[in-house]
Amino acid sequence: MIEDNKQILVVEDYQPMAAAIESILEINGYGVSTAPNGVAALQLMEGLTPDLIIADILMPEMNGYAFYEEVRNRAEWQRIPFIFLTSMAEREDIEKGRALGVKSYITKPFDPEDLLAAVHSEL
Repeated sequence: MIEDNKQILVVEDYQPMAAAIESILEINGYGVSTAPNGVAALQLMEGLTPDLIIADILMPEMNGYAFYEEVRNRAEWQRIPFIFLTSMAEREDIEKGRALGVKSYITKPFDPEDLLAAVHSEL
């Protein structure tokens, strides 16, 4: 299913992983922007409001939890759907993400079909 005009922000510090996610999404018709951490993502979002954010949790400068909270603190960004895509696969990690309000939590390594299903569900 092609999703024209839907812009997704991928926040991932490991460049090969960011490129793989970007490729999967672009092949399926999404517009993709990437940032290596939460600080860079917030700067990018000053000029671009994505339709969806996919973020890692373990990142330098600002982790995914802090980034999520910063996004939610801005009224104009509160309704942007958010997916955590992370290697943090322990039950406590997933529960912490869900407690913050993140409905979709995908663990690495991931199946591209699972990612696309979550993206489609959130959009």
